[in-house]
Amino acid sequence: MKKLAATTLNIILALGVVCILAGILLFPRLASHFNAHVETWTVILTVVGALVFYFSLLKYSSALVFFLGLYALLTGFLFMIIGSGLIPFGIEGLWPVSIILAGFSVLFTGITKDRRIRVSYLFPSVFLIGMGFYFLLFSLNLISMGFRKWISIFWPLFPVLLGICLIILFLIQQNPAAHFPYDKSESLENDFEEDAKE
Repeated sequence: MKKLAATTLNIILALGVVCILAGILLFPRLASHFNAHVETWTVILTVVGALVFYFSLLKYSSALVFFLGLYALLTGFLFMIIGSGLIPFGIEGLWPVSIILAGFSVLFTGITKDRRIRVSYLFPSVFLIGMGFYFLLFSLNLISMGFRKWISIFWPLFPVLLGICLIILFLIQQNPAAHFPYDKSESLENDFEEDAKE
């Protein structure tokens, strides 16, 4: 396929972001038959997130800017849907979804930045998604006991989980190229740099 000119690619990117933004802004109104009350701050957050996301894609210079734009766009859409009343739960019940969205934003930032899944982005995103689902169980009352009581009973599981994670990290570090073959080039570059120093 022939590569398009930079101007054409910029127009395609702008149209893509505008289509996503238009769909996000119209969905709550149309889904509720124009009865939804959409908060102004959610619209501003979504639009600003879309603009930051667009400019970070246009000239990708910082993973942080890309993450912030994507996260603001997704979070604005989430709060817009919650505020419109399309979901029977309020912000008190669905706030952990914003943590899950942060995890997905971190993962997508890593994939976009390096064109592959990297361990440095995978572990934080899995942690955030896991914590979001964990808090969601309590905020939606799927776990009947209170959060403090649950922690007071099950806190010994946290050192166990930490120990398992540390052992898995140790085992992966024994032969990282076997588990993450795309990191092989990095380990070879590091070995080459160490040999050059000697």
